[in-house]
Amino acid sequence: MNNMIIDKNNKYSEKKQKERIDQPTEKSLVNLHDGVLGQTTDFEPCGVVEIDFTIDENIFEISHEIKEFIHFICDNIVGREEIVNQAFYAFLTGEHQLLLGKTGMAKSLLARQIFECFHDVRIFEKHLTKDTTPDNIFGAYGMAEMKRGKMIHNIEGSIVTADFAFLDEIFDANDMLLRSLLSLLNERKLINGAQVVDSSLNTVIAVSNYIRASETLEAVLDRFIYKSYIQENKNLYYQFSIDQVYGANVGNIRSPQNKLSLAKLRKIKNIIKTQAIKMPEYILFLKNYILRQYSEEMRKKEGMEKFTISDRTSAKVQDLLRASAVLDGRNVVEEKDLDNLFYLICMVGNKEEKTRLQVIIDTTKNYFYKDKELIGRVFTIMNIFHQCKITLAEKPLIEDEELILVIKKIEQSFLGSSLNHRLTNFINKLGDCTDRSRFMCLLDLFQECCILFKDMATRKEAFEMISGFEYDVDLFYQIYMKSQEGYKVNFSDKIM
Repeated sequence: MNNMIIDKNNKYSEKKQKERIDQPTEKSLVNLHDGVLGQTTDFEPCGVVEIDFTIDENIFEISHEIKEFIHFICDNIVGREEIVNQAFYAFLTGEHQLLLGKTGMAKSLLARQIFECFHDVRIFEKHLTKDTTPDNIFGAYGMAEMKRGKMIHNIEGSIVTADFAFLDEIFDANDMLLRSLLSLLNERKLINGAQVVDSSLNTVIAVSNYIRASETLEAVLDRFIYKSYIQENKNLYYQFSIDQVYGANVGNIRSPQNKLSLAKLRKIKNIIKTQAIKMPEYILFLKNYILRQYSEEMRKKEGMEKFTISDRTSAKVQDLLRASAVLDGRNVVEEKDLDNLFYLICMVGNKEEKTRLQVIIDTTKNYFYKDKELIGRVFTIMNIFHQCKITLAEKPLIEDEELILVIKKIEQSFLGSSLNHRLTNFINKLGDCTDRSRFMCLLDLFQECCILFKDMATRKEAFEMISGFEYDVDLFYQIYMKSQEGYKVNFSDKIM
């Protein structure tokens, strides 16, 4: 396999060049198009059918209800609009929220007012101290089990059986307790030796007036991907608004006339988690570029040299974007949803971070405007390539009809392109493919698409993505050639 590694200029290897078909034959692939394509236009290439998730119309009615509850809370807790929005993003994506701020900033009141908007939910609430033990959180140990030498929590009424939880002064807790919370926060499981119990916990809102440094604390913070800092605000109008609300409510939590059921929340959450809200690949491309640029900017700050956005967090940004689309009454994520990235990427309440991120978002949208159409074409070809790899993993050969339709779909993706004629000329040169060379013809075609895309790209980042795709094609070519030489290859392990 070493003798087939591609060179630095991404040219075909010597062996691959010999396998290419350079002269057209009487039965060219292009001539075959007319005989088959007219019979079936809805055929999915390589027999791969996309999953179509249907979305109930009332999903958007529920999202409208949620927005009404957000308005209700904001009317009763002054100046907390972004934090309340962030809390509902946490609910809809099944994540946790951390509220930081000085004592007396109504953090606890805010959390309780948010929970008050839900109907018939189990809420666990605990003020943590250095003396709080796991049995205070997960339930007392059963006496009968203790007599048999087993430490089994009686989870009834504990955080394990709750739908939501409020943990006050979370960082006052000792590291042992915080460590025991990790699996519950991340995996929704109580893991205590032989006792392993699934939890119904959807979201934890934790509050604290400080952060202390420890290895365990760093792991806990990573579980709270939504974070807010409540800053002191002595603006006279803001203080007057607080006085008015306090005068109306006398510092009490208000209950809405109608409440939101947990079933409705979970319905939207499932829509988001099953990815029924469509996510255009172009949006993912912009998202990844924005996060990379933001990380680089943050590392320039003193004391932030090690700042990073983990791959796990980056992937979960998709859930935020889908939640943003749903709350806006859409089943497709759009560029404007990227403006809500700060809810997850920044510490809400830190205006400097939000401003820095927004500048990057706006700049990114403009920067890739000229390559937007090109990037869309690239993703179309990448999806076709991925489908072809799946097919090869499922069966040894690609059928003539499938090959024709795949090539036709590739051609269609270049319609309107200034380089469309170059692709057509290349296809005409491929000629007829024998059983052994059908897939190699396709790989040659994918490689040619990469060459054309590179000629069209105006931004180095678009070129970077195309080069990565080109490397993937060449690598898979090598794997395929090894299989043709008699080596055992598990194609399913090589699908990227």
